[in-house]
Amino acid sequence: MNSSLVLQQIAVLVSIVMAAGNVWALVWGVWTYKRNADAQLQLLALETLQHYLDLAVAHPDLASRDKSLSVDVRYAWFAAQALTTAQTLWLLVRRQPNWQRSINAIVRQHRSYLRSGTFVCGDFSPEFVDYLRTRVPELKCAESNGGEGAPS
Repeated sequence: MNSSLVLQQIAVLVSIVMAAGNVWALVWGVWTYKRNADAQLQLLALETLQHYLDLAVAHPDLASRDKSLSVDVRYAWFAAQALTTAQTLWLLVRRQPNWQRSINAIVRQHRSYLRSGTFVCGDFSPEFVDYLRTRVPELKCAESNGGEGAPS
């Protein structure tokens, strides 16, 4: 066999191995990137939930409120914070069952607020409000000032 033919075959084989190595490196890079992005998303969701839980510990009277009490300004503030947390989690990780349970628990805890007519639907994404309506069909929206400042 001719030595130049052998060298050509080796060169082709080396090219194939190098191409396969490059493809493997690309696949590994994409997988690592996705894994890191998922981990960052989980961390952001966990920090968001932790902030809400810290708020609940700081205001236990608002976090574990008797459902028969009327909605006052303090509770409306707390419930709006809770639902902002639920919306953030819903946007970040709603397709994950463990997180869905956390979102549902927050919504369930504030059903009376959602039914009271004090919840400003316009302050939340329409898709999230639609989701809330599936969880609390009797949800009542408050009148909104359209995002404008206080009247002059």
